Amino acid sequence: MEKLIYIEVAMIIIQNTTWRKNPMRTYDRKSKNYFILRSCNVLALTIALVIATFTFPLGTLTNAIPTPNNPPNIPSNPSPANGSTNVLISTKLNWTGGDPDGNPVKYDIYFGTTSSPSKIASNQSTLPYNPGTMSYSTKYYWRIVAWDNQSASTIGPLWSFTTEPKPNSPPNTPSNPTPANGVSNVLLSIILKWTGGDPDSDPVKYDVYFGTTSSPSKVVSNQSGTSYDPPTTNLDTKYYWKVIAWDNHSVSATGPVWSFTTKTLPTVSITKPLVNTLYIQDSPFLSGTFPLTFVCGPINITAEASSGIGIAKVEFFIDEISTGSDSVAPYIYLWNPTELKDELPLTHIIKVVAYDTEGDSSAPAEISVIKWRFHNLPLIVAGGAIGGLLLFKLIPHTTVTGLFLDVQQSLFSTSFYALRVHYWSSGPFTHERGVINFKSCTGGMIYGPVSMLQMGPFHNIVYGTFSFYGKINIYGNGFSGLQLTDIAQTSGLQLTDIAQTT
Repeated sequence: MEKLIYIEVAMIIIQNTTWRKNPMRTYDRKSKNYFILRSCNVLALTIALVIATFTFPLGTLTNAIPTPNNPPNIPSNPSPANGSTNVLISTKLNWTGGDPDGNPVKYDIYFGTTSSPSKIASNQSTLPYNPGTMSYSTKYYWRIVAWDNQSASTIGPLWSFTTEPKPNSPPNTPSNPTPANGVSNVLLSIILKWTGGDPDSDPVKYDVYFGTTSSPSKVVSNQSGTSYDPPTTNLDTKYYWKVIAWDNHSVSATGPVWSFTTKTLPTVSITKPLVNTLYIQDSPFLSGTFPLTFVCGPINITAEASSGIGIAKVEFFIDEISTGSDSVAPYIYLWNPTELKDELPLTHIIKVVAYDTEGDSSAPAEISVIKWRFHNLPLIVAGGAIGGLLLFKLIPHTTVTGLFLDVQQSLFSTSFYALRVHYWSSGPFTHERGVINFKSCTGGMIYGPVSMLQMGPFHNIVYGTFSFYGKINIYGNGFSGLQLTDIAQTSGLQLTDIAQTT
């Protein structure tokens, strides 16, 4: 606009210098002077135009009126479109802006879930705008305010859209089994449990598979709980199970195959008294070498028990009568009867049974013992010693030395075959000696030391010396007329065995 003013001024100057009344205009136009004058006017006009074009302004025309500024265009063409649905949660906001004067424009962005959204960005110059990941199934409101560089603004309309519903996710894979996978000694009363659920909080139901093979059968369908109580389980059995979860969109998640092994019955053993041991006042003597298990006086019966799930108690029985129990290891019961009737008969059966924490019992452990009250023992020993002397003096007794075959004894008799034997028999009214060759003989109970030497291919020929009560009987009966040869044969006790341990 300033350049136009300069051009106008130049033209006025040319007019004032060229076309004003001049005496030379009366010259003939064809004359030389007129031609020179005309050429000068054209040259002056050209110079004025150049000066007007390239000369810097010397000032502002005080009478000029500036062109008014227009506000930016109203934001339009929203993307996503106003009122649209199922919009992706990753969608970016876009619109059409601009300015009618070509001025640069910046934008303020209002965005939120209410009809009066808050400003979330200012002076945004680039499009589109990324609001970030939005929520599923949510209605959003937004508008744009445009600003040009003259501080003029235009407020856009309020737009809205609704995001897509959340895609369905499968149920959570069943996990965290109870009992833990692969464990043993599981209670028979176990209830199976697991962790389920759904990431979308959809309702979930479960199919349960259970059995004794690695491909268990379905035992229940569409149950809503996360536990299952098997109807029956057996001892020492391996079970397999799995769970399949289903949501309300018919989408499933299959859990792994788990396994567990049920418990075994508890076990128990008697650690005191031991077999073939003499106990006097709860102390063992001749352990393992005594001919029977003999108990004199009180004794602490002890037992060991074990179970994979724990021992609840150990119960003690004397002759099938429960006498007490113990729940803390080592398991002990003091057997100390105070009346003679509690010890008769002399032979008793001790039995011990263990119970686990579910109440299942072990197979019983048993031992047969001979029990005698300790306070009568001195009388018995003294009486036995005196009686032995009397028997030795008053009752006939015999000593044999020589070569024997098939020597056997029982508790009250002795039998042997005399190949060549010397014998001496004594008593209150008799004294007898002799030699026996190739005869079958019997006698009473053996007493005193025994000396034997085994010989022969089958070690059934022995040479030695032993003594027994009564007289020797040749092809006859033993002591007191009893059939002691039969007793000796059924006893199965070898005198040679006794000799070897003597």
